[in-house]
Amino acid sequence: MTTVDGALLRLAEVLAGVEADLADYCGFCYTEEDAVLLAGPVGAIPTELLSYAAFEGPDHWGGFVNLYRKLTPRIMALLVYGDLHVDGELIASRLVEAGCWTTWADDERDALLAVCREWWSDTLASFPRTPDAHVVLSFLATTPVPLTQWLDVWNAQPPGPADLHAQELFRWWWGDLLNGELAVGWSGMIDVTADIRRWVLTDARLRISGDPELIEFLEMVEHA
Repeated sequence: MTTVDGALLRLAEVLAGVEADLADYCGFCYTEEDAVLLAGPVGAIPTELLSYAAFEGPDHWGGFVNLYRKLTPRIMALLVYGDLHVDGELIASRLVEAGCWTTWADDERDALLAVCREWWSDTLASFPRTPDAHVVLSFLATTPVPLTQWLDVWNAQPPGPADLHAQELFRWWWGDLLNGELAVGWSGMIDVTADIRRWVLTDARLRISGDPELIEFLEMVEHA
């Protein structure tokens, strides 16, 4: 068992007793059979139905918070391994709406954060990955952990996959950095421009410069 699998198992154990009241749900989007399945054992919920439920916001469920708490172990397991066909930043937004970082019990919040930490380490250790590092980092930016701490974990990685991830991140984000506007989160409400700009021009510069084609773009960002 990998460390990320162990963290996912712990999250499932902590949230195993959560029950969801599906008496009130959006009848336009879900059938009575769907509601019964979502109210039943989380492991028996079809993946497609789980993905639909993970996508929906609080206005679709009378008991949204407990439903999301119940589904979170399955949602995170699918997300970590790239099998959840829902945008990770949207999932992060839904977790925030469900109060995961503010109102959940300490052991639940800690277990979810432990999954995030192991997911991050696992992501940086191999390349290519799905989802890739910049997508995972966008999710992690919504947690209570400062972005700089997630970048410190990256800095501690040996040369290799972590370099390739840094190059990939820069390919995705150099234009936003050039314009001075890099925001993440489902609604683009988290401005990470300063932290990422500093990181790519200092800590990650050597990693990114491993691709000669990116050196010119680094210089453009530096002088913007």
